[in-house]
Amino acid sequence: MALRSFVVAVLLLASAASAQEKVVDRKDIVVDQDAFRDVAGDLRCPTCTGLSILDSDAAFSVQIKNEVRVQLSQGKNKDDILRFFTERYGPWILRAPPTAGVHLWAWILPVAALIVGGLVIFMFVWRRKSAPSDATAVSQGRALSTDEAVAELHARLAKAREGTHV
Repeated sequence: MALRSFVVAVLLLASAASAQEKVVDRKDIVVDQDAFRDVAGDLRCPTCTGLSILDSDAAFSVQIKNEVRVQLSQGKNKDDILRFFTERYGPWILRAPPTAGVHLWAWILPVAALIVGGLVIFMFVWRRKSAPSDATAVSQGRALSTDEAVAELHARLAKAREGTHV
């Protein structure tokens, strides 16, 4: 019984190991390294968080790096290669959103929000500073005493009551 379990475990491990494909980084394809780094730095690793394919050794990133090398060796430029991957995987494959079309909003909205938010905060603070806390005290150029403030509030309240009973 134990031997049978051992054989099944070995067979399962062997099949799992053979099922995993070992991806070889094709560094034998000779391309301009600066051009390769430029393109690979702009493509996102699909299986990593926050890494470019240049910084990743994940199998999917290695496959993409190989494809970049092949396309560079075929004479394609950076824009052609990025367009190829964008058409294949969508704009999420790019590390930075495109700067054209509807994607331009990804660049404009944060800047606009900062500018408008700053203006709103400035206007709010400016109005609070310039708005008088008590019109009578400001017009007289002095602060009201407690008794004067209470008397003025009673006068305003009386005026308000007269206006509602008329």
